[in-house]
Amino acid sequence: MNIDTSTIENFDTLSAEEKVDALLKLDIPDSSAELARMKSALDKATSEAADYKKQLKGKLTEDEAAAAEREAKWAEMEAKLKELETEKTISTYKASYLAMPGFDEKLAEDTAKALAEGDMKTVFANQQKANAAYEKKLRAEMVKQDPKPDGAGGDDQKKDTAVEFAKKLGKQRADALKSANEGLKNYF
Repeated sequence: MNIDTSTIENFDTLSAEEKVDALLKLDIPDSSAELARMKSALDKATSEAADYKKQLKGKLTEDEAAAAEREAKWAEMEAKLKELETEKTISTYKASYLAMPGFDEKLAEDTAKALAEGDMKTVFANQQKANAAYEKKLRAEMVKQDPKPDGAGGDDQKKDTAVEFAKKLGKQRADALKSANEGLKNYF
């Protein structure tokens, strides 16, 4: 605890011995008593605050309590409404994406959620995935539908005139060669 020397007259002008004598004569209050007084004041203020709080709670009328309850329910309903609106938006977007070529169920749902949340980076990435899947599907369908060239074989192909002519010519040559070989056998 510091001693306030301003309460002693002409303290600055006194000699060292006079200063010591003046300090010894000074009345210093007991610090534990001061601490007890402050603690008592603090306890009293705390007690009064608790009393005021109880009084305020007691003054809260039933109407105010009902209004507070209605307000809480209203906030809950607003949160539920927002959740339902988000679900509806996602569902609508998902249906739109499913109608687009290249989107499967999972990709459409992920893209719809990203769009509802405003995550455009994911939306564009998923669009690229859908485009790649659709391109792959188109290529596979084109290969299936691509007609085989005539004479390439296959059970469902129509008869090719060039192939028929070649078979007929081959048969004629084979017959001619057979006749020539039989004729040569007579001479040798």
